[in-house]
Amino acid sequence: MIKCKGCGIILQSEDKKKIGYTPDIKNELCQRCFKLKNYNTLINNGVNIDNDKLIKKINSLNVHVLFLVDFLNIDSEAMDLYKKIKANKTLVITKEDIIPKNIIKDRLIKNIKDIYEIRENIILTSTKFTKNISNIESICLKEKKVLFAGYTNAGKSSLINKMVGSDITVSSRENTTQDFIKLNVDGVTIYDAPGFMSNTKRDVVSKNIIKPKTYQLPSKHYLEFNNIKLNVSEDSNITLYLPDEVIINRRREKNSITCDVLIPKNSDLVIKGLGFIKFSKTSLVSITGDYEIRPSIVGANNE
Repeated sequence: MIKCKGCGIILQSEDKKKIGYTPDIKNELCQRCFKLKNYNTLINNGVNIDNDKLIKKINSLNVHVLFLVDFLNIDSEAMDLYKKIKANKTLVITKEDIIPKNIIKDRLIKNIKDIYEIRENIILTSTKFTKNISNIESICLKEKKVLFAGYTNAGKSSLINKMVGSDITVSSRENTTQDFIKLNVDGVTIYDAPGFMSNTKRDVVSKNIIKPKTYQLPSKHYLEFNNIKLNVSEDSNITLYLPDEVIINRRREKNSITCDVLIPKNSDLVIKGLGFIKFSKTSLVSITGDYEIRPSIVGANNE
């Protein structure tokens, strides 16, 4: 049984339409990984990941779990998955390099722990600038068996590749890792688990440091971005923490809009899969899309 070194799927050369196909069984990569690596072309959606089964498999292994989530995708859905993992674990916030410079990192960690009731250690890391990767390596050397888990695009494969020089397929496409990839490096066993599937599309990836955008938004005005529409009932002071790639349009509302979502002061309106908006004062809003409200993870004094 030969597995693809890029995604972990079992290789086969009989059926082009089935997953794991490669024209030559001696190849190291399935055709899907080959196309992703060389042309960023997705030729099939791969296997379907069942989150409950994946959690069960992870919990059956005697490993220390490093659960990765990037700064813009911290929400209750991700934290609920994290809490379902019963093994010893560490929460790793990836893409530390995109976190705005005005955010105090220690306060950010404390806020995440308090808001989501996280008891375990939290590490901020960046593969771009090798930030705190030595801390991850220390855990690996101490525990001897570790597993990297998280959503697609959380940075699992990138971090493993950076640490050990492996060549796991890295892509912004959903579900790049399709089965467990097992590596043995200097006496340490490393598992790269398939990415969890989300109820929300999480494919907007910020490539640069986030530049918070603050608006004094009058009543009867709204913001539009990525098919999201945000209306406010009265003058509001808001700061958007979204990727620079997101285009924000500010317009005046022509029609009467009912605002029935209450956001307490110093709270975040989390736009799932995209980022969040910090409200400095209590506001009534109307919002489309998938969202949740939480106390602000950036704190009241970061701006």
